[in-house]
Amino acid sequence: MGVWSGRDVAKHVKGPCRVNPGGVDLAPKQVTRLPRRTAVLHGERRGFFFGGAFVDHEKAKSICKPDKLGYYRLKPMTLYELRFPLVEVPLTATGLCFPRSTLNRLGIIKAETAVLDSGYKGEFVQTLFSLSPVKLYKDEPLVQLVFFQNVRRAKEGYRGRYQGEKAV
Repeated sequence: MGVWSGRDVAKHVKGPCRVNPGGVDLAPKQVTRLPRRTAVLHGERRGFFFGGAFVDHEKAKSICKPDKLGYYRLKPMTLYELRFPLVEVPLTATGLCFPRSTLNRLGIIKAETAVLDSGYKGEFVQTLFSLSPVKLYKDEPLVQLVFFQNVRRAKEGYRGRYQGEKAV
């Protein structure tokens, strides 16, 4: 099991990316603000409660727009969802998405790592949280996508609920 070159990973990204020796840096193509409500995870249900009523997570988010200079103005103590360009993971690889170290240096919290299973195709999401206000330039790479070679080719690809996900 080895790491793919950044050039080879870039062939599976349908959008702008910055090639590195061991992967590609990606900037979000969409930023949405998640509500400060009780989150619900129950079987296939994913969402939030608003005044006692369940609202699906896709309908509960607020789309953020960059200002005229190209900056998203992120509020402190707020959770944001970042959607990235389309990725197609071949059956011979598994993708891992890591936060860029710049976020850590600035105190911006993006702690989780996404696993993109063999055969996944979609515009994956990550979350971002900050204690302080953030001016985020719209084309700023925030994650590095790395592909690892599978020991064996997957017999079938990912078929979960997020296959084919894309921006709202």
